[in-house]
Amino acid sequence: MRLLDCSVQSKTHAIAQLMIHLENEQMVTFRSSDEPAVVVTRGKHTMLTRFFELCACEVPDNEVAKSTLYQDIPKLFRWDTKAKRWVRRNRYQAVLGRMIHVPPRDMQRFYMRVLLCHRKGPTSFENLRTVDGVTYDSYCKAALHAGYLEDDSEWVACMTEASQFRMPYQLRQLFATIIVYSQVVEVGALWERFYDDLSLDFGYKYRSLEGHAKEEMVKFHTFNSLNDGEDEELRPGAVPRGLTRMVDAMYADIHNPEIANDEYFANRTILTTTNAVVQRINEAVAQRLEGVSQEYLSANSVEEDEQVNFFEQEVLHTVNINGIPPQRTCGGRNGGISCKIHENE
Repeated sequence: MRLLDCSVQSKTHAIAQLMIHLENEQMVTFRSSDEPAVVVTRGKHTMLTRFFELCACEVPDNEVAKSTLYQDIPKLFRWDTKAKRWVRRNRYQAVLGRMIHVPPRDMQRFYMRVLLCHRKGPTSFENLRTVDGVTYDSYCKAALHAGYLEDDSEWVACMTEASQFRMPYQLRQLFATIIVYSQVVEVGALWERFYDDLSLDFGYKYRSLEGHAKEEMVKFHTFNSLNDGEDEELRPGAVPRGLTRMVDAMYADIHNPEIANDEYFANRTILTTTNAVVQRINEAVAQRLEGVSQEYLSANSVEEDEQVNFFEQEVLHTVNINGIPPQRTCGGRNGGISCKIHENE
């Protein structure tokens, strides 16, 4: 695509999207009129299953697959859509493989993706879960023992310490904070380990019940209480007249001519995050100055090349352009200026 005879985008590599699925859980499309037997065989071979077969075969031309990651396969092989198999490339082609995104809530596929990002030449789903000769029943455990994940020892230590002196409702708040804002590998295991401490108050509340009914009531209320509470917001009036009070505190002697000199304003700066706040602060300070207010407009420079000069010079004095701090200053004698600090500079 071109804009004003200038290239604004280009492509150097083709992107090959790689599918990820659990064993016998691949996606299959079909019509209502299709035969079930045909539908089942249609999804038998996928990019992932053919990758496993490629790594397991002994054909000399395919030996390179045993030392290649799944995401790098498209650089050496092309996917034959009709034959549903990987075919060795005869010449180089700029291709990048990209495994599809898998959210962490889809735990099995998420940790399977983690393993595929690091393990070269897996020959099957079972082989992918095998680490140091031990085959684990989940991809999460395999990734953990392979060293691709950190364990939950720090969260166990945190909950253990808190359980010694915190109330159950405080433990539940801590548990909810940990699982929301931290990378917990085994949330279920952490829950089961501290369930007795988390549910202690509900166990006492429903002590009159017996058997399965008590167990279900305690479990329900303990789990449901993790969602208790409302979003914390500043109450109206918690910061009364924030901008006004800040300016009054910074420029308390602004009306004293013996103190409010050039050095007085030079030694006082209010840092802000956006240009809009800078403008509000400047206007608030200018309103406190006595005398006639004047407004100064300026532009840093104007490009002389007519082909790239989209705005006339007069327009620059009246328009705030996106991405450029407004060159506008209000004030009279001894006008104070507040500056914005750019974090990336």
